[in-house]
Amino acid sequence: MEDIVSAVAEVARYLMPILGAIVLLYCAAALLRHRFPSPEYAALVDEKTGEVHEMTFWEMSLGRSPTCDVVIDGDMTVSRFHAVIARRAKGWTVIDTYSKTGTFVNGRRIDKKTILENGDTLTFGSATYRFRQ
Repeated sequence: MEDIVSAVAEVARYLMPILGAIVLLYCAAALLRHRFPSPEYAALVDEKTGEVHEMTFWEMSLGRSPTCDVVIDGDMTVSRFHAVIARRAKGWTVIDTYSKTGTFVNGRRIDKKTILENGDTLTFGSATYRFRQ
């Protein structure tokens, strides 16, 4: 009986690393096979300063907080986490994240996801940006 156990242990000693390598290669191949395209180019242009904020991620947060992707400094009418702009199947969208002063697209306050078009004006508090695609 001890001989059988030691034989199985000896086989498992070599078989387990081989199985691990096969699983690792299978996962790597799946990641490479299903590459997602990068998001279409988009940017926010500050109307006051002309500063361009490129949309480099699928989702970008905007607000006063230094942890936001687009930081709007020095404007107390902008909430710490004011809005999120995201790339979806239908295009770029903006959603207000329950800010006090609201988010406006072309002068109209939004309360749900809104699809953005090239040239739309976005207002967060008193900060105004032009969406460019």
